[in-house]
Amino acid sequence: MKPSFWRERFVSKQNNRGSAFVQALVAVGVVGAMIYYLSPEVIKHRQQVEKTSSIITARLALHSMVDFTLLGIKQRWCFSKDWMQESCGGDTASASMAAVLSHPRSVERVLMKKETVDFLRAMGVTNAGNIPVSEIRQDISIKSFSAMHPIYKIISGLKGYKVENIRVVIERNKNSLIPEYGREVYLKVVVSLMDASMQPIKVGSSILTTTSFVGVYPREVGSFALLVAGDLRLDKKNGSGMGKGDAYFRQFDSIVERAKYTGLVFESPVFVNGSVTLPSAPSLSVDKNKGDTVFTPVTFKEKLIMGEGPVMRKRSDGKMAEFTPRSSGMDLDQLWDDIRQFGGFQKGVEIDAKRDLGLDFLSGLETGTSNADPEFMNRCIAYNLAKYDLNRTMNSELRGQILKENKNQNKYEYRLGLTEKNRFNPQTGQVKSPSLIQAGWFGEILKGWNLSQNSGAVAKYSMNFGRMKVEGELPDNGTVTLEPEINLKELKDRVSGQLKDAESQLLYEQRQLENLENEIERANRDIDELKDDLRKAEDKKPVDKARVAYLERQIDNMQDRLRMAERQRTKQKQDIAEAEERVATMQKQLAAVNAQQGVQPKIHISISQIVDPKDSGNKDTNPTFRDVKVEFENGELLVNSRGEPMDISFQLEAYDVSYFQGTSLRGWSNGNKGWLFFKRTGGGGFQVSQNVSTAMGQSKGDLPDDNPLINYDVACANQQSTAFAGTDWSQSFAPSSRYSWSFTHPYKDRVNWIFDSGNAYKNPAGGGSAVFKVISMARDCIIKSSANFVTGFYTCERLIIEPRSTKLRIIGSFIVANGIEIAKEAYDAGIRWSTIYHPMATFELRQAGVLKALENKSCETINRFPVWHPYPSMKDVANLYRCNAISLRSKADPFRWTSVDPDCGLIGQSKSTMCKNRLVKFYVLEVSRESGI
Repeated sequence: MKPSFWRERFVSKQNNRGSAFVQALVAVGVVGAMIYYLSPEVIKHRQQVEKTSSIITARLALHSMVDFTLLGIKQRWCFSKDWMQESCGGDTASASMAAVLSHPRSVERVLMKKETVDFLRAMGVTNAGNIPVSEIRQDISIKSFSAMHPIYKIISGLKGYKVENIRVVIERNKNSLIPEYGREVYLKVVVSLMDASMQPIKVGSSILTTTSFVGVYPREVGSFALLVAGDLRLDKKNGSGMGKGDAYFRQFDSIVERAKYTGLVFESPVFVNGSVTLPSAPSLSVDKNKGDTVFTPVTFKEKLIMGEGPVMRKRSDGKMAEFTPRSSGMDLDQLWDDIRQFGGFQKGVEIDAKRDLGLDFLSGLETGTSNADPEFMNRCIAYNLAKYDLNRTMNSELRGQILKENKNQNKYEYRLGLTEKNRFNPQTGQVKSPSLIQAGWFGEILKGWNLSQNSGAVAKYSMNFGRMKVEGELPDNGTVTLEPEINLKELKDRVSGQLKDAESQLLYEQRQLENLENEIERANRDIDELKDDLRKAEDKKPVDKARVAYLERQIDNMQDRLRMAERQRTKQKQDIAEAEERVATMQKQLAAVNAQQGVQPKIHISISQIVDPKDSGNKDTNPTFRDVKVEFENGELLVNSRGEPMDISFQLEAYDVSYFQGTSLRGWSNGNKGWLFFKRTGGGGFQVSQNVSTAMGQSKGDLPDDNPLINYDVACANQQSTAFAGTDWSQSFAPSSRYSWSFTHPYKDRVNWIFDSGNAYKNPAGGGSAVFKVISMARDCIIKSSANFVTGFYTCERLIIEPRSTKLRIIGSFIVANGIEIAKEAYDAGIRWSTIYHPMATFELRQAGVLKALENKSCETINRFPVWHPYPSMKDVANLYRCNAISLRSKADPFRWTSVDPDCGLIGQSKSTMCKNRLVKFYVLEVSRESGI
């Protein structure tokens, strides 16, 4: 048996267990009551959390889809139905132009401008006007949203909610308040979350829609300050071990030492075709404690854009790898600007994810070549540039030589030509009719004139008839007829007077002859009488010798007088004959004057395009040349009022590409003037100039060495046989990059280009020698220490900045194919580099005298009328344009391409240059974003 205390213990345990059970029941009741009374609050809280989570997810999905769409716009995607990038040609790897233009969700169709439509139409593309679309609209089902989509994880968070579809709309913003001045396009991108009934979902009063307004601008080559053909190294002290196309900016050992120097600062975007390697990084603690470290003195204040990428950096183990921050968002690893080892990418980095093949061919990284002969292309480029760049035709001259000469009919034909690829430029408006500027010495005036047509003036003329001067304009393919007044009344009176004088002289001479005849008759009688006396004296005996001698002397003297009189009679008869001839001449002249009264001389002047002798119907010839015909009708009557022949001088001033409404934008045009001289000879003929000459009669030289029968405007646009025709967008011109970019001179003729005080100096007080140059291909571009203001568009194999002690300012764009070498002293002095589009560029270019108004005047002197002035003068408009940096972009069309991979180039064995006229890279600038949540 057990002790009693066991019993007591047992009884005691039973009582304790019952108490605990009661306590548990009470607790359960209390908790249950609490749950009962608190459950509505818990449920409400849970619903609020779920609702907030849904809104956050929806907002994230909307903005992510907008961002993804903007990326597709920037990259010119053809969107699939699932809103991913797809090949525009379906299964084809490289989409043809037809595929791009027919794809229903092709971004290029939304971005297309009228000039591209016109180009496609000129190529023969059918229904080109229907290619552009005003919007792209697509509904994407959430249920079938692809797991391969880059934002799938975000969109998948919408599943389970009442979101059934995502609607994306890309449309042209047609707001009339948004001006479009160039090739830019404004878009509105709208992303909406739709329910099962395809209506936008509402949360309260908010609609789940996000709208982004963006401006899409062509990313022109000229918008970059620097384009590097290969990789850019920021971690090297010298150029050893560099690959083709690579460039480096020098890395220094101490940031402490370099802190006092400005270094190189890019104030405009920079393009690097390959990767960018950052300076080596120390440990995080060194940067955190502001310790000394390596430093590359270059700062990118604008975006760095890379072709292939990526950004590289040497890891702590010494291996090169793609850049990753050393920590997950610590203070020194948040922004590109936080990297202490260089100035930073202050506006960030973008990657195209594709190399620019044009840069690869320029650098020699790619070696495929085009075997086409670039001679015709170069000529087309030269003609094309001469149309727009007035500097190219600044020294142009009007020249000419005689082609045909018909002296019997007084018809003369000349061929005129303008040098420097210049061209005759028919003007708009009415032709100025002939007007008398100065009368002749004896009051000669212009009696009448005629114009065969009254529009399209192609030259100004000034014709001098002796002292009389007439001015006017010549219509292209037309004729001007001048009729100078010839008043023959004074001439008739003078000839009549001369005839009377001649008749009086004839009567006098006849009377003189009669006197001589009488004198001879008397002499003969006297001689006969003396001879009778002599015979009588000789017969008388004795002979009176003295008397005989006297008579003989008398006879001899009388015979001498007779002979003299006979000689005088012979001469007198000649004088009479001459007098009779003089009378007859005067009678004829008087008769001629009487017959010519009312008959006026006329001068017919014609100017026309050259006619192909093998095809007389073809007048589509070289606009550099014109043929001029001068015909004198009744040229013998070109006399003054005194009947004196008048020599003719004919001055021509050709209207070339610089003329607008008869006025040259250059402010001078002496080179465009030339003279022809027509000197009167006997019989009404002329001795004429054989060449167009100066005012002093010196020949201006031979005609330009160009084919006058080829119209390069047509030839360079003809797809079959000549240059600048359209071609399929899938065609690559990259192999002919070196020829396409040699547009100022042939690639084989490239030389070093030197910048010094003679062409790149800005005076601190204003002005200087700086000029904006375009050099399409140079070997080394060398910036000397004496240069402080470099501006222009340049394509260089290498860029070298020599040691210097003064700051260097660069405004322009450089394509560098094979390396950059900048002296340490240049980093010390400081280099500021931007494009012409930088906000301060126009001001600085004006200060340096690079931008000037007409007549070489300072831009500070031009009229300051408001830009909305309703009637600005042509001169004011020209001055505003010339004094703005935007005028410089017209100097080099290739720098307006959107890639170095040429838009125009040579194909295979062709001798022709083809063009795609395609914009391939864009800046997408978001103006605003509105969201319902």
